[in-house]
Amino acid sequence: MVLANRIRQIREANNFTQAEVAFKCEISPSAYGQIERKASKCSIETITKVADAIGVSMPFLIDLSSREFIEVKNKL
Repeated sequence: MVLANRIRQIREANNFTQAEVAFKCEISPSAYGQIERKASKCSIETITKVADAIGVSMPFLIDLSSREFIEVKNKL
């Protein structure tokens, strides 16, 4: 759930809709909604597409304890 919440927070901070990110990832909006609910069920390929679509690197997206993420999260 932590990764799913992180994806949602970054998407919202960038003012993207779920539909916009889904389009960039070439998946349906409902499939993208499931990612924001349970990202742990996604393939690494899909998570990479999501990271690109929301404008962050894959290491940044998955490193939940990084100082940079904590600083960004505190600004949200």
